[in-house]
Amino acid sequence: MIRGFALFGVLLVNMYGFGADSIAWNSPTDELAFAIMRVFFESKMWTLFSILFGFGFALQLQSAQVRGTRILPTYLRRLSVLFVIGAAHALLFDGDILMLYAELGLALLVFCRLPTRTLLLLAVGLMLVFPLARLASEQDQSTESEEILNVSEARSELEEDQHSHVYSTGSLAEVMADNANAIPADPLEDLYTPESGLTVFAMFLFGFTLGRSGILRDIPGLVVPIARIRFWGLGFGLTAMAAERVLAATSGYALYRVQQAGPGVQFAGDLLFTFGATALALGYAATLILAAQTPRGRVALAPLVAVGRLGLTVYLTQTLMFSTLFYGYGFGQAFKLSPAAVSAWAAVIFAAQVVACQWWLRRFRFGPMEWLWRSLTYLKWQPLRLRR
Repeated sequence: MIRGFALFGVLLVNMYGFGADSIAWNSPTDELAFAIMRVFFESKMWTLFSILFGFGFALQLQSAQVRGTRILPTYLRRLSVLFVIGAAHALLFDGDILMLYAELGLALLVFCRLPTRTLLLLAVGLMLVFPLARLASEQDQSTESEEILNVSEARSELEEDQHSHVYSTGSLAEVMADNANAIPADPLEDLYTPESGLTVFAMFLFGFTLGRSGILRDIPGLVVPIARIRFWGLGFGLTAMAAERVLAATSGYALYRVQQAGPGVQFAGDLLFTFGATALALGYAATLILAAQTPRGRVALAPLVAVGRLGLTVYLTQTLMFSTLFYGYGFGQAFKLSPAAVSAWAAVIFAAQVVACQWWLRRFRFGPMEWLWRSLTYLKWQPLRLRR
């Protein structure tokens, strides 16, 4: 359920990267749509995915220990296949995260035997790299000639991108050639953003310690602690996100756009977003876990189960659908759709995927990409069709 929920947010945030995140869209409706994306989804969804990746590794390790088998050969094949799939995906969309997961998954092997306290301290330290690195940087972002400082400049840039950007005018071969620069992923890239590889690895460590602890084996017995995580996660997370939006509106703070705030405000805003996003992601997870303990909650969230079970297939087909919508060889809507329009399209695409996933799982054991990934990992074709 958690993975299925996160997949909608991943789709929404990825689609904003094709012009909807521009300040050119300044109508009240568009500003509201952008604020919803920023406060509730941006960085929270890949945070959930990364925590689940670390959690899954802990379960695989425990399963191998119970069976008395070596995990290393299987795990390395699993990561190798994931990297190849991610590289193919990156040719279509340079925002691929699968390659980074495969690369950082190797690092988990190095750290997995460390004590829980050490892993948690390391995770917090990695989360601090982004705020401290940006604070220490001597780069004056407010004077960069390529930054967009006002709405009219932003609109001019969107119009130029509509007529010159490879996503707007290029063929499939030209798009793939341009995106090939994203292969392989660099874990140390984007240290000045909250989505650097170091932050992703910090979430791996959180998820791994959570899975290794085994505390989620008895969810009914842990309702009270999980409820506390929900309360503090949602409370602190939403408060931090609201405070970050206030700084943006009153002091010129910006996370990805041009920075006009002073160093102190910038550092405060970066801390609020980094730790607030993580807290909110944990609050989401706790909320879904508790909702799934009730009959009504299970019924309401059941569609997300199907999407989550086909997570890799859903992630890749999302790119197929929105790239067809945006790229010039498709419907050519890159840099033309506003935040409100992009949000609506994301809802439509995800709704179609929910229906398709439910239909598929009534007939097959795995999604097509999950089946391929599993078969190549175990070097044996896995049974796909369900027996009646």
